[in-house]
Amino acid sequence: MKPLENLFCRSAQNMSPYSPIEPPDQIAKRLGLKENQIIKLDANENPYGTAPDVLHALSNVKYYHIYPDPAQVQLREAIAAYAQCQPDQIIAGTGADEIIDIVCRLLLEPGEAVINFTPSFSYYSHIIALNRGNIKAYPRESDFTISLDKVKTINLTKVKLVILCSPNNPTGNLLEEPVLDYFLDQDLIVMLDEAYYEFSSQSYMDKLKNHNNLIILRTFSKCFALAGLRVGYGIASNELAQALMKIKPPFSVNIAAEAALKICLQNLPIYEKQVNQIIETRNWTQKKLSNFNQIDVFQSQSNFILCRIMDYNAKLLHKNLENKGILVRYFETPQLHEYIRISVGTREQMEVFLEELEKLVG
Repeated sequence: MKPLENLFCRSAQNMSPYSPIEPPDQIAKRLGLKENQIIKLDANENPYGTAPDVLHALSNVKYYHIYPDPAQVQLREAIAAYAQCQPDQIIAGTGADEIIDIVCRLLLEPGEAVINFTPSFSYYSHIIALNRGNIKAYPRESDFTISLDKVKTINLTKVKLVILCSPNNPTGNLLEEPVLDYFLDQDLIVMLDEAYYEFSSQSYMDKLKNHNNLIILRTFSKCFALAGLRVGYGIASNELAQALMKIKPPFSVNIAAEAALKICLQNLPIYEKQVNQIIETRNWTQKKLSNFNQIDVFQSQSNFILCRIMDYNAKLLHKNLENKGILVRYFETPQLHEYIRISVGTREQMEVFLEELEKLVG
């Protein structure tokens, strides 16, 4: 028999694996540390953990033996009330990742183009490749903004989809409204990732009123501390949402995730307080980081901070922090090889991080 990989599709053969994020117990075991010594600042998770009311609700769900509702009736109603839209505008999935995948499945014929502006969330290109799309990545400016003048020079022939992110991951800056407006006026779909909306309090939801070619992505992984349960959603026009509902996997949001998010949405003041604490800690951390001569800090509107490391190897810094049990994100790409991204933890966690950082870089 020929090598098994010869049977794999070309896109899977050529694809690099998505860079994994390890759970704390595995990290501790690998580093020879106790789990409570790990400070996890590498995945933009909620440092305050899952709320006790959510954990209690999960222990009392009645219908774990029954399949979830494929029409997502109650789920869509609950999310729509929070997002201030109509239930038939909502589609929920196993994280926002699944919604991205479903959008690509709906739109892309082999070889059709998708525009992205880098650096941004690396999983976009992964999903586009899996769906036989042709990624057209355009670099952002040195401050990670998108130039409208340059956007207007892009050839949109055979472009079906544009992916934008606000606040952008990993840079933390907001999307420029004129760039969004330009693409919304074109004959294509705009997918706007607002996964970190709760930390910026800025959204382009109002654009949905006049543009049926827009889908906005949100998630319960960040603000609501449900990353492990994997639930995200899209908000779109009735026409686009109906088309996506038609092709989505029938049971993509499990019973536990649905129960958990309903409890979260019934206890919004808890998360509003946590978001305010994270923003306060982010701003404090940015000021502290700006005192380091070797660090160029990019102001963030999210729950993470991107830093350019100067006069010190960023990859080595990432490794040295890891050896202390402090996990930050390093991206081994041409655009970001001099950078680290730091998720905002609790004030106590950030104090420990800054103390160890000062020992390393001075």
